[in-house]
Amino acid sequence: MANRHFYWKRQQYEITDRIRVGGREFLLSDRLSSGLRSRHLAYDRVAGPRGALCVVERQLHSKAAWQRVEVLQRLSQQNAELPQIREFYRSGSEIITVEKWIEGQDLRWWIQRMRKSGKRQLGTPEVMRLFRQLSHGLSHLHDACGIVHADIKPENLIISNATKKLVLIDFGSAWQTERTSRRAEGDGRSDIYGAPEFLRGDMGVDYRADYFSLAVTCFETLTLQLPYDGLGGRAGLPQNAACGDSMYMPASELSAERHQLADSTWQSIDTLLRYSLQLNRDLRPRNKSEFLNGWDSAVAACKLATEIQRQSGFWDTILAYFRR
Repeated sequence: MANRHFYWKRQQYEITDRIRVGGREFLLSDRLSSGLRSRHLAYDRVAGPRGALCVVERQLHSKAAWQRVEVLQRLSQQNAELPQIREFYRSGSEIITVEKWIEGQDLRWWIQRMRKSGKRQLGTPEVMRLFRQLSHGLSHLHDACGIVHADIKPENLIISNATKKLVLIDFGSAWQTERTSRRAEGDGRSDIYGAPEFLRGDMGVDYRADYFSLAVTCFETLTLQLPYDGLGGRAGLPQNAACGDSMYMPASELSAERHQLADSTWQSIDTLLRYSLQLNRDLRPRNKSEFLNGWDSAVAACKLATEIQRQSGFWDTILAYFRR
């Protein structure tokens, strides 16, 4: 009888299926997504001396899908913030993609941990650093591939144990921007994190939808609350049109670290988030430069504040020594 489990780092995983592709067998375990594109945690027994975990994604083959995977693989090799596509194959009517497994916890885990403990394991400067790096990877995705991710949310972001970077996972919801008005069943849509135009089904959804979703996720990580009084992108739907904008409160007013950073630092963060969280997409950053400059400026302000605090602490220690 075939084994029903495999072990990785002393943890047992149930084998739900087996798939043979590229001349070797992958053992499939937990399903990571549903819809037209299925993603499974898998074990590759011949990857290294002890094998390795990976992600196996299966989607229907088409010429456009094949071309997209080719581009994504090239892009992933240049950006540690994006899913790392190791290899991909045609198998009958499917495209099978093998991605590197990222060891770490997703942002949802971190947010829930901070809510339960009341402690900030991820401080404001660290959160801004993580999201600033991700903003550059996301911009490469937009710029090089013409692809909108469309499902940015805490569950799709992992803090890598190896690189200490925020890694975007699950490309299954991405599509070519010229086709954003034709979404197939199974494409991602998380209403709270989705941009209003995406939720309304507007034509021509573009990169600014990702700007909005990234800002919602960053806002929640900073404050442990969702913008627009918990509505997120739903604040821009017709039923909330009368009060949507009025419900917005700056992150600085909701953060437990409000008094740990200078007002000027919070002003830079608040300006960035408010700009990206406009319910009207025409009021958000208009291009890549505005988008990245906002993140770069906010992180620069955080770095300056951290350095000032460090120097202040140093001189406080020196003065305390001479006062003894």
